[in-house]
Amino acid sequence: MDHLLQTPLFLLFGIIAAGMAVGAIRIYGVSLGAAGVFFVALVMGHFQYKLPAEVTELGLVLFVYAVGLQAGPRFIGILRSQGLAFVTIGLASTLLGAGVTLILAKVLGLSPHMAAGIYAGATTCTPALAAALETVTRFLPQESSVTSVGYGAAYPFSIVAVVLIVQLLPRWLHTQPKQAAERYQAEEADKYPPLEECAFHVDNPNCGGKTIDELQSLHMANVVICRVKQGGKIRSARPDTVLNVGDIVLAVGAPDELAKLETLLGDVSAEPMYDPTGNVSSQQIVVSRRGVFWKTLGELCLWERFGVLVTRVIRDRMEFTPRGNLTLEPGDVLRTVGPRKDLEAVAAILGREERALDETSLVPFAAGLALGAVVGQIPIPLPGGLEIRLGLGGGAFLVALLLGHLGTIGPLRMYVPGAAKHFARDLGLAIFLAGAGTGAGARFVPIVQETGLKLLLAGAVVTLVTSLFALVVMLRLFRWNMLYGAGAMCACMTNPPGLAAATGLAESDAAAVGFASVYPVALIAKIIWAPLIFLMLR
Repeated sequence: MDHLLQTPLFLLFGIIAAGMAVGAIRIYGVSLGAAGVFFVALVMGHFQYKLPAEVTELGLVLFVYAVGLQAGPRFIGILRSQGLAFVTIGLASTLLGAGVTLILAKVLGLSPHMAAGIYAGATTCTPALAAALETVTRFLPQESSVTSVGYGAAYPFSIVAVVLIVQLLPRWLHTQPKQAAERYQAEEADKYPPLEECAFHVDNPNCGGKTIDELQSLHMANVVICRVKQGGKIRSARPDTVLNVGDIVLAVGAPDELAKLETLLGDVSAEPMYDPTGNVSSQQIVVSRRGVFWKTLGELCLWERFGVLVTRVIRDRMEFTPRGNLTLEPGDVLRTVGPRKDLEAVAAILGREERALDETSLVPFAAGLALGAVVGQIPIPLPGGLEIRLGLGGGAFLVALLLGHLGTIGPLRMYVPGAAKHFARDLGLAIFLAGAGTGAGARFVPIVQETGLKLLLAGAVVTLVTSLFALVVMLRLFRWNMLYGAGAMCACMTNPPGLAAATGLAESDAAAVGFASVYPVALIAKIIWAPLIFLMLR
């Protein structure tokens, strides 16, 4: 057995299997979840079984990369609307933790290099530890190991505390996670109101004799006119269709936009607008052919070439009115209207390859990870001649956010199925926890014996003050959704197991989006605060 435990592959997956089993045990409704892997790894590390450092880095990079891809499509829009709140929370919570660390170091008599490590461990930020080690090595090269000791002592409590806080949050707030998920979904839906169909009489003489293209060019209402009834016959609307007074048109759009069209055209009509002959019908098409990914509707010219109109687009469970500059993404669902034979031709161009949506191209996936490694090594200058780096995790996260938002950078066209992102996220987290746990386990007992409880106490206080302050500000001051706030709090703590616990509360991406919103600010702030703690205490 000892020979097997010395084999990294067996040790890694043995720890993951045992840890996930331990994490599934519930006591009074609370479980460790993925953090169970860390504690099994801690025990194995105590008995001198250790995984290579590269394994830990691989897990961290996979985890943050998958989280970035998941949250990227919504991150930029949220940042534009609530950017000040993210910066405030990220800076204030991490700065408060740094201030508490400075005070405790003075009161408890902790060394400057130990305090810097405690701060990095108490806020579970490995890049901050790397920045602190670089600074300590420059001034006190023989004492750099003490910084790692402080990190290893504070890290375990921070991992567990944040996971438990997340799982206890619904009880403290008397809110069911499912209800919070539904509220979040409703809030997102308000940004993209559900579309409706409505028929109108053309009563305005100023609209008579004008083509639909001419009416659309007025930009009076953000709607799509899809069918026209003229002389008792229903036909699909084309750009060159000329409207006459007395015609009836069917339009699709948000309720307030349809009200604008009513003002322009005339009264609402109750006449049915569905062609009983079947010449004009509608069809939902899933965008699944790689040849149309990232092209705009205007480039495809579906209306001009086939007489087929796209009346609505469904993406990530959100429904909105399409425009010509809309870029098609894999998995988009298009509601189309037109002659049946033309609908079949359009479907052959856009879809009928749904199996392709389950495939992940490893070329852009791997290239994005490689690019993240490069970004993480770019030095960021600080006053006093110091330099910091985001590290592998920070670089991979920022690149994933950008790829997730843009979908493409130059020749890289990023599409990763949801199942693949979830698998990479969960596997990466488990690998990271296994590696970090075995690394900390070897030093944990000797550290506690040498420094007593004051080291653990300092780390616990910094963890609790930072996390609880962030929660109070987000949930009480800014009134954020519970799931969104839980994810953002985990970002303030740069705590992957906490995010795993938050995403496990309910079927929603609210926690992942909250995490991605605050994470960049918190990460960069900690990379700066950790070396400054050492410098200020010297």
